[in-house]
Amino acid sequence: MILNPYRYSAAGGTGFLLDDYTGASAGYSLRALSASYQDTDPVIQARKGTSTLASFTASQVFDGTLETWAAGGDAFVRIWFDQSGNGETAVNTTITDQPQIVSSGTLDPKGLSFNGTSQYLDCGFAAGSATGQSMMVVAQTSDLAANRILVDGRDTNDDGSALFFLGGVDDTMRFSVDLNGTSSGADVFTSALSANTEYLFSGFFGDGDNTVFLDGTQADTDPNAPATINTTTNYFIGRAAFSSVAFWQGSIQEVIIYPDDQSANQAGIDGNITTHYGI
Repeated sequence: MILNPYRYSAAGGTGFLLDDYTGASAGYSLRALSASYQDTDPVIQARKGTSTLASFTASQVFDGTLETWAAGGDAFVRIWFDQSGNGETAVNTTITDQPQIVSSGTLDPKGLSFNGTSQYLDCGFAAGSATGQSMMVVAQTSDLAANRILVDGRDTNDDGSALFFLGGVDDTMRFSVDLNGTSSGADVFTSALSANTEYLFSGFFGDGDNTVFLDGTQADTDPNAPATINTTTNYFIGRAAFSSVAFWQGSIQEVIIYPDDQSANQAGIDGNITTHYGI
């Protein structure tokens, strides 16, 4: 018997990822990452039509409540609520630029769907520390031909951190930390990806190291990362932070950002995520 299909409980833990591994800057998901988001606090605010809005808990997303509300039509995400307790809601108020979650009355099983041309969410906050940063993202792309931004917190000088896909080059995901676009930047890469395949991408920066994991396994590391990165540019989900270019095409299930190097907890955090999504 499945007591709670929306979380995974490791030995000695609650199963709610952000309750077990505290201190995140923000956490976005359709599942409950913290206990209160299961049945009390909403994980998304959705829109149908031009202006009808409603908020849904993790349980309501998956138990048919959201699909019933969509009434056979489409629904889009206006707000992806932050489950860390910091109130860093990811928002897009422009209706043509909001990612889709329900199509013709059916929930997208792969999460929020991004069209690759205009849809994104603004997280409203920048990196919480100049000396450490971690991010974990569950996503897939349908386009291997172009560069696609997954999560980005860089300024116009490429100063900051980002996860982005190098389509048409080597089809890898890059975790980049950079200092003013100088040679002190450090980029690490996964192996080549396949289209329409869901992956967990995890990047860890701190103490001069930059490391990326793919599906819980280390893919690349660079021990010569810069000492500090930009902390003034907001993170964006689904497009570049510094301009409206390189939009994500595909789906995103989950985005978690920490203001420090969480590599010591990599196995536990990635294990929670890969077990939940069957990656």
